[in-house]
Amino acid sequence: MWQKIIDILTGQRECRAGSGLEGHTQEANAIRITNHPVHKDRIVLLDTPGFDDTAKSDLEVLQIIADWLVESYKIGVHLAGILYLHRITDNRMAGSPYRNLKMFGDLCGNKAARGVVLVTTMWDKLKTKEIGESREADLKKNFWADLIASQASVDRFENTLESARGIIDRLIVDRKEGVTLLLQEEIVDLERTLKETKAGQALYRDLQLLLCKQRGILRDLARHAKTQNDPQQAAQINEKFDLVQNEMEQLVGEIKNMQISIGRKIFLFFAKGSTAVRAPFVCLFLCLMNISSIASLEYYMTHLVGVICRVPIPKTILDLYRLTVTP
Repeated sequence: MWQKIIDILTGQRECRAGSGLEGHTQEANAIRITNHPVHKDRIVLLDTPGFDDTAKSDLEVLQIIADWLVESYKIGVHLAGILYLHRITDNRMAGSPYRNLKMFGDLCGNKAARGVVLVTTMWDKLKTKEIGESREADLKKNFWADLIASQASVDRFENTLESARGIIDRLIVDRKEGVTLLLQEEIVDLERTLKETKAGQALYRDLQLLLCKQRGILRDLARHAKTQNDPQQAAQINEKFDLVQNEMEQLVGEIKNMQISIGRKIFLFFAKGSTAVRAPFVCLFLCLMNISSIASLEYYMTHLVGVICRVPIPKTILDLYRLTVTP
């Protein structure tokens, strides 16, 4: 649908949108609008693969988006705003749409929400407008509430040039300064890697959940294959088993690439605190590495923490202990 908006704004209807099931956009592409009645050729739209792309994994998509955002941020190019598109024809928020919304929020952060427009699309595909209005109200109340509370706005794309221009104008009207996304601040300003960002960690958790589901599917297929007497059915099950197993192996590779070492976790943990408490934490951590239980840790804190740091900090140290033993 984003490609369709671009087609309408550039006057190239149905040129980019395509009609196949496979994602059309494979890389981040900047498209300049040259016929805007007010802003002329000063508007540039960014077209990226979506997280539900059939040709690329979510990790590849996040990397493509991050690379473009980081490079543009480094040379001082700031976004005027961000559009989040949602099909109003979807009768429930589940699966990919819900996961994409969470990823979008983690990528943008709360501060950038003021530059976000939440756009519903495909209104012309509804049987009645009332159905769409009811779904829109549900989105505002239950799923978009946090973004709206952070000053994100809501609009509708009604498949017309006027509607598309209205949405773009909403992004840039009275915009005196650009929008900086959380992902840009984390990678450029805080010098974190992609997997250490909030969006990267959200993707890591999603991949782990997907891996658990695929393992369950493999167990069910293996169990079903043992009870199958029909050779043709057994062959189909084995074929499905091999397919899921290959997908799982790729998933395991992606998860390994997203893992953060314990040493790096400790560094990031210390980076969150003030300079005044980092030195005592370093000394304390050397001792914590040899502590094997929470009970021992609590005893250690009771007798030594007050001496080293002069302040009670049990919660922080417990967090640090759990951080070292969490994969």
